[in-house]
Amino acid sequence: MKIDFSYKKTTIDFRSGYIFKGKHYRCSYIRFPTLYKNPDPGTETVELYNFHPKSEIRASLMILHGLGSSNIKFLLWMGKQIASAGIHTTVLVFPGIYTRVENGSASGLSYLYPDIPRMYKFWEHAVVDTFSTIDFLEQNNLWKKNNCLLGYCLGGMVSSIVSVMDPRIYHTIFMTIGGHLPKILFESSVTRFVRRILKKGFEANHFLDDKKRLYKIYKEQLPYVKKMSLHDILTNERIHPLFRIDPLSYAHLLDKSKAVFIDALFDNSLPFQSRRMLYKEMGGTKRYIIPIGHVTWLPFEYLLARYIAHNLHIYDRHVAKKLFMKEKVEDPLDDFPESSRNPTGGGPES
Repeated sequence: MKIDFSYKKTTIDFRSGYIFKGKHYRCSYIRFPTLYKNPDPGTETVELYNFHPKSEIRASLMILHGLGSSNIKFLLWMGKQIASAGIHTTVLVFPGIYTRVENGSASGLSYLYPDIPRMYKFWEHAVVDTFSTIDFLEQNNLWKKNNCLLGYCLGGMVSSIVSVMDPRIYHTIFMTIGGHLPKILFESSVTRFVRRILKKGFEANHFLDDKKRLYKIYKEQLPYVKKMSLHDILTNERIHPLFRIDPLSYAHLLDKSKAVFIDALFDNSLPFQSRRMLYKEMGGTKRYIIPIGHVTWLPFEYLLARYIAHNLHIYDRHVAKKLFMKEKVEDPLDDFPESSRNPTGGGPES
């Protein structure tokens, strides 16, 4: 079974409105129709939170969030802090998660649901939406050559594919991610729902319900997969279909000089061997092991923000001051004359 991350590029017609602002940034909520060819109902519209510095844009950052919805609010907080330091920051909401859950489903369910066609659809959709978001930023002169893609958890797994396929990405930070999808499906605390589905007798595709057989296939085929070209990974039907969405498959194709692997020492969400195997395949990348858990790093995002500024070569005392500055959320309409305000109280739309 093949996977298809292609889409037809076009000028993106979007709607945008300011939702809040601070002293050094404005945040707008942007929507445009997805360019993915077969979206599920409820996922048809791409949603972005765009943090625009009021000062000169010195670099660009895109943040790809994790599987659950709760981490997104922390990443939005980081967006406004980083934008205050002159880095244009965009948080993309993935299809199937948060405000883009498909009808009749739950947030994040479809990315690991034990059905290959369903999984493929949402991984394809997430990758295409990431590509088209960069298209949108380029069209509006917001994606600078000095840029970074930050992927957390699921976002990091999607980033492993996107960073290999899209040369417009200068630097990638993988935050608390793992590889070897069979281990994640059968051993992660996050995927208990998968094992409950399989226990009920669900007939999964391609032996996803047979743990021993799946592990054996992975052990036999991984040595060949990690030597494959991108084209072979996407099209070779002799490999197990999970390889096409597994970061392990793409690690050897990654430019190691432009990647950083940040691992959480006390990560109880992803199996240790899953994280260890992925880093082994990413040998040559910078690696930092931090004494935190899978989600407990979120309240300390200012440290990550400072590291991002360092990697984008813009960190100085002025940036440091703004990163740690408390930002007061203000009324975005304060910048507009009373006569131009929407009488219903909403912000201007373009």
